[in-house]
Amino acid sequence: MNISIFLSIIFILSFLILFWFTHHENQKEEKKDRLLTLLIVAGMFSVIITFVFVLFLFLIMGSTSVIDIMFSLELTTNQLLVIGISFLIYWFTIDHILGKVFEYVLGENIYAIIALAVSRVVSFNMIGMFIKLNEVMNMTISIGVSLILLSIEMLYVLRKKEMIED
Repeated sequence: MNISIFLSIIFILSFLILFWFTHHENQKEEKKDRLLTLLIVAGMFSVIITFVFVLFLFLIMGSTSVIDIMFSLELTTNQLLVIGISFLIYWFTIDHILGKVFEYVLGENIYAIIALAVSRVVSFNMIGMFIKLNEVMNMTISIGVSLILLSIEMLYVLRKKEMIED
């Protein structure tokens, strides 16, 4: 139930923003499109944006689920959904800001990536405390999900470096 509400909110927000944008840009042109065309375009792009959110949400929830299974934490489905959605919201907002700050201060190197991973552990731990997870479960999930995201980022950086060298 929580996931459908979250995805509905994402769809509605993206639809409203995209419809406003396409309508605003359409007013600038001489040949104006019909309202139905604008609705279809906004709807299609909103579905794409929602689908991307679903993929990232399943990435986070899958990481949390793997940690749950590996360490026998016995998270409920409701806890898994709340953790996944909370981590996703953090990852799309504050994490990007912190990433840019670390890149600016430390440069584009391994230290910035490690600093970001440590900040994720702290942030995920605070989210877990807010959700009222017990200490062991909270720390295990915080470190585990941060390490999974760190490994994904490292693979991306290594692949990018390999492409540049070729």
